[in-house]
Amino acid sequence: MSALHIKNSIAILFALFLAACSMQGMIETMTSEEDRAMAQQFVADIRSGNSDGLEAVVTPDLWKNSQADFEGAANLFPEQPGETNITSYSMNSDGLGDGARTEKVFTLVTTDDTHWTTTRFTTFQEGGDAMITQWSVEGSNEPPADLEVMENVGAVFMWVGITLLLILVGIVVLIVWLVRRSRRKDQGRAGIS
Repeated sequence: MSALHIKNSIAILFALFLAACSMQGMIETMTSEEDRAMAQQFVADIRSGNSDGLEAVVTPDLWKNSQADFEGAANLFPEQPGETNITSYSMNSDGLGDGARTEKVFTLVTTDDTHWTTTRFTTFQEGGDAMITQWSVEGSNEPPADLEVMENVGAVFMWVGITLLLILVGIVVLIVWLVRRSRRKDQGRAGIS
């Protein structure tokens, strides 16, 4: 395989790596499919007023104290179906295995491009299923700061990646040039002797 093929292969692999580098991609990598599905379903249950679904995933005390709030929260979502994305996720656990105490915090933004709704909730799990222990829903006619930060960080990742790719290509070109130059000098010396 020639140096050019190696250089092109490295550039293609690095470009594919950069394509995967986005805040949304990182969040999807950090969260399990089950967590993403649960978060999406929680938002869908609030929007649709599915009290059975909500009662099944929140703690009994939280359900008692906020059953009426769930009904009012449905009005804070866009009228159109729109799109819901996880914009923030964090996890804190005190160990591994079934008995570990695990807390996860999710932030999701739902938008139809004219109205934005931010849903935040915390889950707690110790042995059994994760249960929602806190939640909030806020509606706005402007994009939330979380969404803007996610987009800005994604742009920064892209430019840092492009810069690193250019530096890598420059290093490969320099190495190829030095090797060829060295070979030419060696061939020139061999012809003089």
